[in-house]
Amino acid sequence: MARAGLRAAALLLGALAGPVLADESLWKQLASESDLVVLMRHTRPSGGNPLAWDESGNCKGESMLTAEGTAHAKRIGEAFAARGVRPRVISSPMCRCRDTARIAFGADVLTDANLREVASADSSRTRVFEKTAQSLMASRRGPTPIAFVNHRPNIDWLTMELLDEGELLVGRLDAGGRIDVLGKLRIP
Repeated sequence: MARAGLRAAALLLGALAGPVLADESLWKQLASESDLVVLMRHTRPSGGNPLAWDESGNCKGESMLTAEGTAHAKRIGEAFAARGVRPRVISSPMCRCRDTARIAFGADVLTDANLREVASADSSRTRVFEKTAQSLMASRRGPTPIAFVNHRPNIDWLTMELLDEGELLVGRLDAGGRIDVLGKLRIP
């Protein structure tokens, strides 16, 4: 009976350690390999119309980060800094993404109007988003990883992967900006 308990405990510890070891492997790749991208959705917003965008940059009518979202963006930035990973940052211009990017990584954030959240039924805007995102990432790939801060439906479209809150998707970029997914990091 004691052996069964020990075996169960060992299996549980192995299951819990697996994601941690996978995370550390991805962090090491980010610190040492070229052509990598981290795709992350904005942190927790206040709600409202997710497609509302104030082109002036003043955020009028836009969904903004909550205090929890602001704290989460800080934890993300701290995780990158603790591992010496300083990415180049590309973001949606919508305030919840732009603010997540600036809080996590600093003021040097590249935005483009075509990176806004896209309604899934808008196929022409989806194609424009995809082309713009791939072009921007391809033109900036190299020895420094890219942090791509955007919206869940847009990231889903680029990668065919679903991201939960606190998950960051790590991938390798090819010359056309297409992404080969390597794994997920979790920063709660």
